[in-house]
Amino acid sequence: MRTGRSALGAEGERTAKAYLQAKGFRILHENYATPLGEIDLIAQDGGVVVFVEVKTRTSGEFGPPQASVTRRKQHQIVKVAELFLQRNRLSWAACRFDVVAVTFAGSQAGRPEILLIRDAFSSEGTALF
Repeated sequence: MRTGRSALGAEGERTAKAYLQAKGFRILHENYATPLGEIDLIAQDGGVVVFVEVKTRTSGEFGPPQASVTRRKQHQIVKVAELFLQRNRLSWAACRFDVVAVTFAGSQAGRPEILLIRDAFSSEGTALF
């Protein structure tokens, strides 16, 4: 049974997955793990493979959730994405890197605040938020 931060993260990922599916994304993988790191969600949006980092918080006290997607984390996600594309023979595929920020506290009627940041950073690790 998960407790604390891992439970919060898992709930954020479930929330993000449902949100993306409602937006028409097709989820290909959840928690894609390799020795290089993990990607929370891999989805398809039209003809684009989307690598999604989910960040969850209970308040804005330490800044917005997306602020914790550091350059180091971006670089790690890019490396894992490259490996995924290679392993699945999709190196030709169009892809992008999105961040879904989920905040549970302060939301209306108990619903979390969800922010989808499309093309949040490039494969060079340049954040756009």
